[in-house]
Amino acid sequence: MNDAATVRQWLAAAKTKDQLVNAVWDLRDSAYDHPEEWTAFTAYTFFQCLAEELDAAPETGGMVPVDLLARALGRAPAD
Repeated sequence: MNDAATVRQWLAAAKTKDQLVNAVWDLRDSAYDHPEEWTAFTAYTFFQCLAEELDAAPETGGMVPVDLLARALGRAPAD
């Protein structure tokens, strides 16, 4: 099992759907195994980070880029 900080680094580097999916599963495992590392992660922080990333992103024709979602997920526990 990797710690939450390592998985957040993987999220930041995710460029494909498979990389994002793998990192999210690892985050889920980390949250289960080490809930004390996730006290800062709330729905509020996640949605705040997601909204900021979406606001800053260029128009992509309706598709949300994998790296945008990865950044939002990776930032939320740290913000």
